[in-house]
Amino acid sequence: MNWFDIFLIVVLFIFTWKGFRAGLVGAIGGFFGVIFAIWAGSHYMQSVGAWIMKVIDLDNAYLASIIGFLVVFMAVNIAFGIIISIINRVFHIIPFIDLINKLLGAIVGIVTGALAVAAIVYLMSVLPISEAISTSIKNSQIADTALSIAFMVKPFIPQAIKELKSIFENVS
Repeated sequence: MNWFDIFLIVVLFIFTWKGFRAGLVGAIGGFFGVIFAIWAGSHYMQSVGAWIMKVIDLDNAYLASIIGFLVVFMAVNIAFGIIISIINRVFHIIPFIDLINKLLGAIVGIVTGALAVAAIVYLMSVLPISEAISTSIKNSQIADTALSIAFMVKPFIPQAIKELKSIFENVS
């Protein structure tokens, strides 16, 4: 197990904990939030990445695109979280189902976290930032499983990522 595996486990744990804390309603909302965040992040990562390159004078377009994806992904997730927390407060009226709600939320959180981990591994494998990260992905015990999950995420990844990958391959 390397540092990348630990990072992925922490991400998965955070989503599971968020699912438990949010309950089923919040976790399902969070699940759809992640799906929409992956879609939005992958569609707007180049635009946000270009803006980031200008703002912080960054020369690595691939790194800027990944940062752009993460910024959009987090912003959409936060927005969904706010909306879902407002809706979820209504469901806390029935206290005896709170534990069941939380356990079912944790299960949805695990699935949501697995999709998020798959998206992270997929993006980092098709847009290599550095040799160290590529080596960590290759040596990861979790990355292969995450890449097998990525087939569910792949339809949300636009042609822009495929074009970035082909540009990178042509530069190499």
